[in-house]
Amino acid sequence: MKPRRDRIEEAKKLSGAPGCVECGRCVAACPMAEMYVNFGIEMSPRGIIKKTLIGDDVVADRNIWYCTECNSGTDVCPQGVSCRDLIRKLREAAIEENVVENAKRCEACGRFFLAVPVEDFVFGRLKAEPANVLKALETCPACRREIYLLRNA
Repeated sequence: MKPRRDRIEEAKKLSGAPGCVECGRCVAACPMAEMYVNFGIEMSPRGIIKKTLIGDDVVADRNIWYCTECNSGTDVCPQGVSCRDLIRKLREAAIEENVVENAKRCEACGRFFLAVPVEDFVFGRLKAEPANVLKALETCPACRREIYLLRNA
């Protein structure tokens, strides 16, 4: 396993984070502001990028798990910084180091597939749905597809 600092450096390079010009467009486009009442700079795309660039231990930062990976920040970034790629690599490092209290495992295959804060938001919005709908969301998309194909074969 690579050292944490090397994995963070790899995430920075892959995402293009050093090219960030702090324009704030990623924050303006980010849906998290509407999803979380506690939304702030520390969990925003810009906040995660800045913490990564200044050398904070972002792998252990709970805020990397709030992102929905929608890619809207990257879509509006004039420098092409990929917030989503940064988050994915930081989450991969966290999972590899077993820093997973904010990661959800698929009940069928056991792989991590969802961030707990995102799941909490989704389940909060769907609380009136029938139990079978909510149960279906306990499995990753690949396993749901397999279950559907087997059931309808």
